Amino acid sequence: MRALILSALLAFCGVAQAAAPADERLYHREQHVQLPGTGSSWGFIALDPTRPYLFLARRENGLSVFDVDKQRLLRTVEQSQGANGVVAVPELNRLLVLNTDGSLGLVELSTLKPLKRIAVAQSNLNSAVYEPRTGQVIIVSGRRADRSTLFVFDPKEERITAAHELAVKKIDPLLLKGDGSFFLPMRDEGIVARLSSSSFKVLDRWQYPDCQRPSALAQDERRGRLFVACRGERPQLLVLDRDSGALKASLPITRDVNALAYDPQAQRLLIASGVDANLSVVAQLDADRYQALGSVSTQPMAYNMAFDPRSRRVYLAAMDFTQPAASPEVPKPDPLFHANTFRVITLAP
Repeated sequence: MRALILSALLAFCGVAQAAAPADERLYHREQHVQLPGTGSSWGFIALDPTRPYLFLARRENGLSVFDVDKQRLLRTVEQSQGANGVVAVPELNRLLVLNTDGSLGLVELSTLKPLKRIAVAQSNLNSAVYEPRTGQVIIVSGRRADRSTLFVFDPKEERITAAHELAVKKIDPLLLKGDGSFFLPMRDEGIVARLSSSSFKVLDRWQYPDCQRPSALAQDERRGRLFVACRGERPQLLVLDRDSGALKASLPITRDVNALAYDPQAQRLLIASGVDANLSVVAQLDADRYQALGSVSTQPMAYNMAFDPRSRRVYLAAMDFTQPAASPEVPKPDPLFHANTFRVITLAP
């Protein structure tokens, strides 16, 4: 009998040991789908809050709608050329498309039918958030010389109701705190600010020696922690108290992070780097202790990310490109993207 028990235990241990390498992968590439289109760059990607659709703002190629369950292109929204970002207002059955020409496209969310296009600014609109407490959409202008604008859009009245100009060169995507305020990263100024969603008054301004260029944000609402991806010569992830801004922890991360997500189920941080072509995974041991678990290879330029907290899948977009050599006339040339190479990459835990 003892021999049988010992044999069963050894067999169980053998299974556990065999399964360990799969667990150590952290994430794996579940799908990789290529879409047609010109060699245009792309903007933000976002999940539909009502259906298993992924919105891909592909600028000159328009707003592509991708079915993540069937892993296929569903359609390109009509009259959506120049799409740079999207934000959904499900209560009003609306999808707002931010465009590179400074206009705002209104789309019926349920049918994906375009309704109208509203002029907002002279040039690029970058990102937006829907603030359910005020019922307003806060729209961020693209990079300007030394100033940026936050536009307030009323989705019921379908009009811009206010514009708040800030002495900020570039504003990365905002993050709603959930109490009527929002966090705003000032990348070039090295500041993380918190503003009122109603008055737009600056409530807090935080600056940290190890955070040269704050960019992507995420948060753990239950533990009251704000995560900040900092670019620069020594890229860092900062863990802050959401209320006081007190620095609780920091650790080195990959370069030029553009997207950051917190997985509340697994209590992990997901950090996408298009420059380093990987997705870093950091374990949250408790509110103020964190451990880097490793990084999963993705693809160069896979810098924008959408995370589904229900399935825990990560969606990334990328294209093949040629990087021209620098010259005295053009020290930082833009990459040349290759037509018909746009890819949707699905990573699963």
